[in-house]
Formats: sequence, structure tokens, C-alpha cells
Amino acid sequence: MDDNVSQPWGNHSNRMKTILFLILLPFSIFSQQDTIRDTIKVSLDNNINGAYTKFNNNTNIVNIGLVGDNSVSYKKFRLATTTNYTLSFKDIITANEFVEKTNVGYENLFLSHVYTNSFIRSIKNDNSFGIGYGHKFKISKVDLGLSYAILYQRTSYLNDTYIDIERNSFRVKIKYDSDFVGFFTEMYYQPSFKSMKNYIIYGNVKLVFLPKKKLNFILQDAINYISTNEVKMLHNLAFGVGYTFKN
Repeated sequence: MDDNVSQPWGNHSNRMKTILFLILLPFSIFSQQDTIRDTIKVSLDNNINGAYTKFNNNTNIVNIGLVGDNSVSYKKFRLATTTNYTLSFKDIITANEFVEKTNVGYENLFLSHVYTNSFIRSIKNDNSFGIGYGHKFKISKVDLGLSYAILYQRTSYLNDTYIDIERNSFRVKIKYDSDFVGFFTEMYYQPSFKSMKNYIIYGNVKLVFLPKKKLNFILQDAINYISTNEVKMLHNLAFGVGYTFKN
């Protein structure tokens, strides 16, 4: 008799535990999702600019530019991309320049890839792969970042030739924000291991008006200098509109 009574009670107890588990499971999952969401940091900073000029001889010059600096970080991991694109045409296309840098990092170490193609320089594609170390500082309201990397670069040209080069890569990044105006610069100096006369300098300098607003106005200067190329300097000074988001 006792066995007949205890068995249904045991089944009921197990059933209640199962129901309680199913009730609490969604709250547990939701709580974990909140924790993950709170630790994932997203930073989006993109701007687009353009200029149009028409001369008396009916010549039209159009310049369009896009610059992006975006990142996602979770705990000690970080994925960051920097994009710089310029399109210019004067009746026909005169410039179609694209640079995309991607870094995957853990703490202060990172792997880097830079992809480039250039209409003006007849570069079909340029890929640089490397590993580096960086560190961030904060001095008052100024954010400062320094890094060094070793890169292997292969440049393929439209005439089906290519060049392999090993490079150093030194980077400095400075950022300052106030309520009305912000300043940002990120510059790279990349000399070859074999010759200091063979080097690349590229980066951006920009002033941001209303930097703490999601929509803001940008005055920027983008440069790309290759000492060994026939077209050594590419330079784009423009005014545009930016979008910023951070959580």
C-alpha cells in the first residue's frame, strides 16, 4: 500500500520539477542573452563625402568618397575594419581607389590584412598580411593608440606582373571629442625591410562637428603615398556627412 502511494507522489514531484525547470529556462536564457549583449561592444563611424564642379567648357568633375572605421569587441577579442574609397571622374573615370584594412585581435596582439586596388596606379590587387602588437593610452580627453606590425605584401598589376615585399608597419592613432568638435587621425608608415627609400604612408585626418551626435559633419583629408610608384601621392580633401554609433 505504501508503495502504491509513494509512487504517484514521486511521479508528481518529478513532474513539478520538470514544469518548474521549463518555466525558469526562458528566464535563464534571457538573462544570459542580456549578459552577452552587455559585454559586446559595437562602434560604427562612417562618413560619405562628395564634390561636383562644372567648368565653362562643359567639363564635369565629380568626386565621391567613403571612409569607415567600425569595430566589434567581446571581452578580450576585437574585430576592426577601416575602409577608404574614392571615385573620381572627369567625363571618364580618373580615379577608383579602394583600401580595406581588417584587424583581428586578442588583448594587445593582432593579425592584420590590408587589401588595395587602384585604377590610377594600375594595381589589380594588393594584399598585405601580418602580425603585430598595439597599446592604447588615455591622456586627459585624448585617446592615443600606437602599434607595430610585420607585414608580407604582394602587389599584382594590370600587366600581370607582381612584386613581393616584407615591410615594417608603424601606426599612430589620436582621437579627441568634445561636445562641439572632434579631431581624429590615424596614420601608417610602412618602410621595406630592405630599403628605407621604399615606403608607404597612408591614413586620414578629420575634423568632426557635433561628434557626439549620431549624424554629424566631417572635414577630412585622406592621403596615400607610395614612394616607388609613378603616381606617388593620392590626396583627397573633402567635406561630408557622418554617422556614429556606440553602445
